[in-house]
Amino acid sequence: MAFFATFALAELSNPNAVNLNVRRMAPEAVRAYRDARQSQSAAQASTYTENLSDLYATEYYGDIWIGTPPKMFTTIMDTGSSNLWVPASTCTGRSCNGKNKYNPASSSTYVPNGKPITIRYGTGSMKGTLVYDNVQVGGLSVTKQEFAQATSLAAFFTGSAFDGILGLAYQSISADNVPTFFDNAVKQNGIDSVFSFYLDSQSGSNSSVLTFGGYDNNYFTGSLTYHDLYLHLGDYYMIVFNGINVGSTSVSSNCGTVGCRAIVDSGTSLIVGPNAVVSKILSMVDIKPSCSGVSSLPDITFTIGSNSYNIPSSIYVLRESTLGGSTVCEAGLQGAGSSEWIWGDVFIRAWYSVFDHGGLRVGFAKSINM
Repeated sequence: MAFFATFALAELSNPNAVNLNVRRMAPEAVRAYRDARQSQSAAQASTYTENLSDLYATEYYGDIWIGTPPKMFTTIMDTGSSNLWVPASTCTGRSCNGKNKYNPASSSTYVPNGKPITIRYGTGSMKGTLVYDNVQVGGLSVTKQEFAQATSLAAFFTGSAFDGILGLAYQSISADNVPTFFDNAVKQNGIDSVFSFYLDSQSGSNSSVLTFGGYDNNYFTGSLTYHDLYLHLGDYYMIVFNGINVGSTSVSSNCGTVGCRAIVDSGTSLIVGPNAVVSKILSMVDIKPSCSGVSSLPDITFTIGSNSYNIPSSIYVLRESTLGGSTVCEAGLQGAGSSEWIWGDVFIRAWYSVFDHGGLRVGFAKSINM
C-alpha cells in the first residue's frame, strides 16, 4: 500500500511571494469578516459539491475539467499545497504514461504564458510551464486560470491513480506566486471563502465529498469548533495543539510552552509526526499485523485547549489485502524528522474538516464515520 504526501516545501516557493490579504489582515478585519459571514442566511449561501473517489481509503481524488471543449483530469484535492498542475501532451516520460494530458492546441480558450515552473512535494517533484485556460471543479467554473502543464514528473508519480494536483492552500506558498483556483473561484462566483471535506473510511465507497462555498451538515454530528490558523510560519492550514493521549495515558509531545504545530493536509494519507513521539504512540497501541485485538485498541486523542479530538482504532488502523487474500493491519501514523505534525486523511476521516480560508481558521466536527 502506497501512501501519498503532497505537502509542498515552503522554501521552494517564490521567496518574494506575499499574499497581502492574508499577511496584513488586522484582527478587527478578521472579526468583521466572520460577523458578516455569520449574519448571512444559510438559504442564501451557494455551495458546490465535488464527489471524490478513493484508493484503499488512503488516497482521495476528484475530477476536474480544463479547456474548451472541456477535458477531464483526475487530481488530488490538496490543502498542503497551492498550485494546480496536470501533465502536458509533451510529457513522454514513464511517469506520465497512462495519464490524461493537456494539449493547448485542443482548447479554444487556451492562453499562452510559457514561464517555466518547478514544484517539489514531500514525495516528488514536477517541472513544466505555465499556461492559462478555463477550469471547472464540481460545477464551479473559473475562466483564465493560471496553472502548470507538467513536462517532467518524478518517478514517484509513475502508475499513480491521479493525473495531477489541485492545491487549495494560500497563494503565498504557491510556486511562482501563481493565483490559486479557489481564490479565483471565490472572486468569479461570489461564493463564501470556505470549503470542507468529508472523507469516507470505507475503502472503495467513492462517497467522499469536497464542498466549496460552505459545509454540509449531513456529514457530521454535533457542532463545529473552530481554531485560528498559526499563519506567520508559512500560510498553510496550520494550527497549534497542546496534548496527545493514548487511551487515558498522556504522551510527552516535547513541544514546549508554545505547543505543537500541525498542518491539516488532505493530500497526505497518514498522520505524520516527530519520530520519537510517533514511535512511543505505536509502541503503546501495538498493532498486530494479523489484526488480532484491533477493535479493543485505545483511541489516540489530540487536544487543542479544552477540545479533544479522538481517533478510534477503526480509523487509525489501516487494513491491506495481500495477494494471497489475507488481511494485514498497519498504523495510519508515520514518523518523520520534523518537529511539526501533519494531520492527514486519517484525522479528516474521523473529524469533518472545514477550511475557513477567508476567516483564517479551521473547524472540526465529529464525522459520521464515528
